[in-house]
Amino acid sequence: MPTHHRFRQIHLDFHTSAQCLDVAGDFDSNTFVNTLKIGHVDTVNIFCRCHHGFTYYPTKVGTMHPNLKIDLLGSQLEALHKADIRCPIYMTIKFEDQAASQHPEWVCVNKDGSMAMRRPLTAPPFTWSILDVSTSYADFVVAQVEELFQRYGKDIDGFWFDICFTQPNYSPWSQAQMVKARVNLEDDQAVWRYARQQDLQFFDRLSKLVKIKKPDTSIFFNGTTTNDMAEMLPYQTHFEVESLPTSEGQWGYMHYPVISRQARSYGREIIGMTGRFHRSWSDFGGLKTSDQLDYECGTILGAGGRICVGDQLHPRGVLDPAVYRMIGESYSKVEKLEPWLYGATPTAEMALLALGKPGGVAFGIANPNEEVEGAAQMLLETGIQFDVIDQLEQVERYPALLLPETAILDEVWRAKLESHLDQGGKLILSGKAGIDPTTGKTLLKEIPIEFLGDTPTIPSYLRLDKNMTGNSPLATDYDYVFYGQTCLVKPKVGAQAFGDIRRALFTRAWNHFTGHQQAPVGDSMHSPIRVQNDKILYFAAPLFSVYRNYDYWAYRAIAITALRQFLRPGLLLPKAPGWVEFTLHNQPPAEGHPGRQIIHIVAFHSRRSSQSIPHVDQGWNTSDLSFKVRLDGKIPGKVYLAPDRKELPFKIENNYVLVDLPPVGIHTVVVIE
Repeated sequence: MPTHHRFRQIHLDFHTSAQCLDVAGDFDSNTFVNTLKIGHVDTVNIFCRCHHGFTYYPTKVGTMHPNLKIDLLGSQLEALHKADIRCPIYMTIKFEDQAASQHPEWVCVNKDGSMAMRRPLTAPPFTWSILDVSTSYADFVVAQVEELFQRYGKDIDGFWFDICFTQPNYSPWSQAQMVKARVNLEDDQAVWRYARQQDLQFFDRLSKLVKIKKPDTSIFFNGTTTNDMAEMLPYQTHFEVESLPTSEGQWGYMHYPVISRQARSYGREIIGMTGRFHRSWSDFGGLKTSDQLDYECGTILGAGGRICVGDQLHPRGVLDPAVYRMIGESYSKVEKLEPWLYGATPTAEMALLALGKPGGVAFGIANPNEEVEGAAQMLLETGIQFDVIDQLEQVERYPALLLPETAILDEVWRAKLESHLDQGGKLILSGKAGIDPTTGKTLLKEIPIEFLGDTPTIPSYLRLDKNMTGNSPLATDYDYVFYGQTCLVKPKVGAQAFGDIRRALFTRAWNHFTGHQQAPVGDSMHSPIRVQNDKILYFAAPLFSVYRNYDYWAYRAIAITALRQFLRPGLLLPKAPGWVEFTLHNQPPAEGHPGRQIIHIVAFHSRRSSQSIPHVDQGWNTSDLSFKVRLDGKIPGKVYLAPDRKELPFKIENNYVLVDLPPVGIHTVVVIE
């Protein structure tokens, strides 16, 4: 089993205020461990210090919870290790009310001059005081980590440092430090970058301390798995993606599949964190169904992650058995699948380049930008295997790259992409990707179009030809509305051009409109929708961001038909609706098998609801599904379902193995061996 990360983890929140009496008064080591065993748990994050600022062990550095009479952390460490349950230690970093009350000079100041502190006289919405690690607060944190090593040294498995997002500080002291560092205080991005550099110096200091004290300790800084997460590679041992999909306004069910495909691209192990809650953290009494957790676990495993489920310990120190019965139903299935999980890595036949405008980030929770999320949604719905990348050295691994609408290419990236094309790679562009925003010139010589400008109306209309419809339900005698801004382009000599962009009669405005929505189709702009040569496929309509925002099936059909024609034959070709997700992993040879291809099939069974977050709390079998996997010279000996090894019939057709599936549930694993 890997030194650090196992597959069945719990993140045990324990943010416990001074108003909670007799904290851990009912804690019993045997009951605690036995309840975790009901859940088939092999790892649990346990608390040393929470957002309220209290520690759960006797401390000389911080403030022990005033109503705690035992060494809860030490008792948990001892009991869990006796049961062979790994237990990294949780420590809050930037949310810390107790330290803020004692040292207001450590608290960040917002740009408007207000303190970034828990708002007085408020309960909901939650707020906490935010501390600055470039102040002497950093010494306080380091002293506490050193104290933990003094008390528990050999028993420390890892550290889970929370709330590590970047927060600019405009306090008088911090302003003076920025002026000294020649930071322009009027430039928000420069101030943010300065704060980020202070964070990175702190992460470096803390990481070096931990590695010196115990080199095999795992380290993770939560709140940093954002669009620029590559900067964290020197400071932590792995990536974790906190993603509670039912939490209103923060994550949702598209967040983890996209962010995880970027996190995994750096070659580090990843952990996907969901929660047992109906809503979000501290949702006492909120509980998922095992069907719902099965789906979330399957999604995490399919993207190549290990699983962590968030829970919260009652202040009296007792776990809820019902929670662990529910978790145990899912984790027992994961446990049986582990022989097909160890060493298995997800495949990718293309990569999305995340070089455009960053997505929104709040409290370290990153969302991909619209075009990356829209492209990812299309690929997930059609079985195209992909990663999300942002580093130059990653490019060589992928035969094809997709550069969505707002991607920014500097000279270094231009040279890298030219080299990629020269070596036989392919590139997909849409909208204004690869076009100089100032001059309108194409930034790569192989781009097969000249940019002429924008269409005069929003929306415009797409009239397709037979090549663009392929085998899809698209029609050639219909004008499909495009809700965004399309580009007018001229194909270069030798390029192939398809389709026709047509304007609307006019753009709807207060003084000229018709009907309830947009004006109908007008004249042709004599400009193609799709242009391509041997190396580059270009869409004049920014299909990916607009698909994300409007969810119009026609955009997916247009894009995927073109991709299937342009790229080499796909790694995996599903015959299934888009709500069934297929991911393909390779597992290298090991004792007992000569190497495997492993297909994770996850069915998203959402139901109608008045809520904005879909609920997948019921699952059912789905029939009449099949898939093909490209052989590439590998001849299957057998195909079977894991973990029960029930063999499935298969056929070999045109360099593919074809598998017809029996009725499948929420998460099904097929093995080609």
